[in-house]
Amino acid sequence: MRVLFTIYPNSLAHLYPVVPLAWALQSAGHEVRVASHHSAAEQIISTGLSPVQLGDTDVPEVRLTDEANPPKTPEEVDRYTRALGLDDREREFWITFYQYLFVPMSDYVRVDRSEAEHLVDFARAWKPDLVLWDVTVPAGAVAARACGAAHARLGNGEDVLSFSLEKLAEREAQVRAAGLDPNPLATLMAPLAAEYGMEVDRELLLGQFTVDSIPEGMQLPTNITRVHMRHVPYAGAQEFPEWLRERPERPRVAMSLGESTRRFIRGDWDRTPKIMKALDGLDVEVVATLNDLQLDGVEKIPENVRQIEWVNLTHLLPTCSAMIHHGGIGTYSAAVPAKVPHLVCDIEGESLMLKPVQEKDASRTGTLLPGLEIGKREDREADGPPPVFELPAKKVEATPVSNFVIAQGSGARLDHRAQSVEEMRELIRAVATDESYRRGAEAVYDQWLATPSPADVVPVLERMAAERRGRA
Repeated sequence: MRVLFTIYPNSLAHLYPVVPLAWALQSAGHEVRVASHHSAAEQIISTGLSPVQLGDTDVPEVRLTDEANPPKTPEEVDRYTRALGLDDREREFWITFYQYLFVPMSDYVRVDRSEAEHLVDFARAWKPDLVLWDVTVPAGAVAARACGAAHARLGNGEDVLSFSLEKLAEREAQVRAAGLDPNPLATLMAPLAAEYGMEVDRELLLGQFTVDSIPEGMQLPTNITRVHMRHVPYAGAQEFPEWLRERPERPRVAMSLGESTRRFIRGDWDRTPKIMKALDGLDVEVVATLNDLQLDGVEKIPENVRQIEWVNLTHLLPTCSAMIHHGGIGTYSAAVPAKVPHLVCDIEGESLMLKPVQEKDASRTGTLLPGLEIGKREDREADGPPPVFELPAKKVEATPVSNFVIAQGSGARLDHRAQSVEEMRELIRAVATDESYRRGAEAVYDQWLATPSPADVVPVLERMAAERRGRA
């Protein structure tokens, strides 16, 4: 069987989660390719997988251009919220879909750029049996239909997309009455589908099924077919550090605030400085994987904190008694097989709404300027001021992850806006030393171990691909 993955480019948070499944398929004798923008080729090669390079080689990815789409406005988000009859919790699901997920989805379905065309051309030539597409790259569904392959989405968080589409269908009359598009994702996909003579239907938007590595207790109830799969952590190849071979004399706490915010945010809101104060003098040893941008604003690094820009979490976490993290799904999942309790950085009750601000303020942290990325492109050539959006001081997945670990007894929430330094220090001490949190983490590990591994899922994918190939 030939299997084609599509992933969002230049984000380890999208590449690394697919590697164990891709290798499970290869180890079972299947041919695997990973399609993404040409700029991601080296990252893909570093995992031992074969890239399919999309887009013109002299053209940057669309997110690094002046034509990068800005998020939807809060006013439009709330018009939909009212028409859909959403409560406060459901409103956050809609924000996640319409302001966050919708933006990257719009990048690679464009008919005025070559990425989607190259993907379809490759699929027609290579003729995969199965296309597994990143939820942010729905062009994978078009490519699959164009070549007659079976296809499925790769779930990487709460399924706010299927939740939102089901709400739109349920409340179509109210949405139309409000003068709103009854299915903005279908409208987004329509030009690319029409280019290949296709109608946009539910299967083109949601896949024939979804490979889902999110714990059931964290997932939204939606009417889709899921193949549940254990999230096996992968963080690339790295020599095992010699200092990790020594058993720590005190409880060791890992601290990781993720890969994405260090690419877009200079500084870490006011979070890292406060956490560092909470750690100062605490009877624990801390390993903090933070770079200089994330440490911006920290007055001093405590003596009990080892700051290192990068270390493989699969090497570090088995030596740890707790982990402080930003609530990202990949980072959370890395701690589960190590049975490590969590301290999830999350501001309870703060909305994810992206709010436009009038102008770029060099002193402000947590702002998003479409088309820009720290270290890659920090200026714009377009006329007029670029749109600037203020980000909430938390990861998109932080609240569902923190709610889940609290419900499982495997961790606690670190709310740097509501909790004092002393309260944060006590929480860190408790989670790192209290056996109840360790027992909660062990229970989550048992659930994880009972979930089918990527190798277990391969026969399921073989069967589902055989049943669904050639279906329009």
